[in-house]
Amino acid sequence: MRTQILRAAMTHFAESGYQASTMRGIAAAAGVDAKLVHYYFGSKEALFTAVISEGFRSRGLPDLLVDIHHDSGASRGVGYLRAVLGALEDPEVGPAFLGLVRNLGTHEPSRRIFLSFVTRDVLGVVSPRLPGESPDLRLSLAGSQILGLVVARYVLQVPAIAALSRDELAELVGPTLDSYLFPA
Repeated sequence: MRTQILRAAMTHFAESGYQASTMRGIAAAAGVDAKLVHYYFGSKEALFTAVISEGFRSRGLPDLLVDIHHDSGASRGVGYLRAVLGALEDPEVGPAFLGLVRNLGTHEPSRRIFLSFVTRDVLGVVSPRLPGESPDLRLSLAGSQILGLVVARYVLQVPAIAALSRDELAELVGPTLDSYLFPA
C-alpha cells in the first residue's frame, strides 16, 4: 500500500507541483482513503520528502559515488552526474524535484524538504563511506556544484549549458566533482 501511495504521490506532485497537491488528491489517485496516506507519511511535507528520497534511492545514486567495485580509472563524478541528469529528465521524477528546486528561495516548506533530503539521503548515506577528511564539507561542496548546474540548466535554461547533451555536460563537470570528493 505504501508503494502504491508513493507512486501516486510522485505522479501527482509532478503534475500539480508541491503547493497545489493535496493529501486527498494523492489519496484519490492512489485509490485509498486519505487517512491511510496520513498513517504512512504523516504530512504532505513528509510524503514529498519520501517521494524525492525514493526517486534518489531507486536509481542507486548514493552508491554510484562510493561503489567499492568502481573502476578506478573512470571518473565517478562523470557517472554520477549522468545518473543525476537522467533522473532529472525522467518525466516520473524530474518535474517534482525541479519544482522543489524552483521554490527553494521563496517557499519555506520546500527549503525544509530539500534540506531534510540532503541531510538524510545524501550526507547521511554517502559521507560515512567517503575516504579522507571532512567528508560532509567535500560532499556539500560537490552538491553545491550540482545544484548550481541544475538551476542553470533546468530553471534558468542558460543557453550554453542547456544546449549540451547529458554526456557532454557530465564529461565537463564530473571531474570537478571528483576533485571535491576524491582529492589526491
